[in-house]
Amino acid sequence: MHEKKLLQRLQDPKGLIGLLILFFFIMMAFLAPMLTPYSPSDASSQPLLVPDGEHPLGTDDVGRDIFTNLLYGSRTSLIVAFSVSFGVLVIGTLAGVFSGYVGGNPDRIMMRSVDIFLMVPDLPLILILAAYLRPSIWNIVFILTIMGWPVGARITRAQTRTLRVSGHVDFARVSGAKDWYVIRKHIVPDLYPIMITSFVMQSIRAILSESGLAFLGLGDPSYPSWGTMIKYAIGYPLVFFTDAWMWWLLPAGICITLLVLGFVFVGQALEGDK
Repeated sequence: MHEKKLLQRLQDPKGLIGLLILFFFIMMAFLAPMLTPYSPSDASSQPLLVPDGEHPLGTDDVGRDIFTNLLYGSRTSLIVAFSVSFGVLVIGTLAGVFSGYVGGNPDRIMMRSVDIFLMVPDLPLILILAAYLRPSIWNIVFILTIMGWPVGARITRAQTRTLRVSGHVDFARVSGAKDWYVIRKHIVPDLYPIMITSFVMQSIRAILSESGLAFLGLGDPSYPSWGTMIKYAIGYPLVFFTDAWMWWLLPAGICITLLVLGFVFVGQALEGDK
């Protein structure tokens, strides 16, 4: 029933547009090696070439093909987005359902732990951890996951406490159903809307955070990133005095905006916004 409702909501115009945008970037990431003959790190030609048939978006100040870096940058953003969202969803849902369903001292201990995480400002801690840990895309995924799960856990816990005293859950327990069965069949399915919203919001957060860290020089240098492209473009002294910004700076910013917009549209459709 819940799955059918979610699929019906995705048929909303916003949902279809969002899915189309996400599909475009997924295919862009998947087909990157087939769409360009270059490697992201290759200085394939002369610096600052204007767009032509060989280099659709020209080259940067060291001769790397900008179109290639744009394609491979979609891989980095999607890897971080889906990895962080999945990690936050699993940890937050397990912690929230356990805390809300069991109650008592385990609930109080879990919520005090969540409160401690929520009291720590996200951005400064992310910057500190990213600066002191080894530059790695998986360290970024780890940091964003650790900082993201408490919000999902608190929301899930509140909804679980409400569902625990609902009629159909009480009936299942009275009928002799075990706790694991009750959680799997009667609690988790009712949490799907919250879980989907959490997944979408964490994806957006991960994309923007990864791009921001890469822009500050705290990303993984072995993974091309749209944030790194923007950083190098802005760092070039003459970028705004020539047309270079149009093919070097602008495309990366547009890609970040469109990918975030795709997740926003899918999220709004799943929430039932019109």
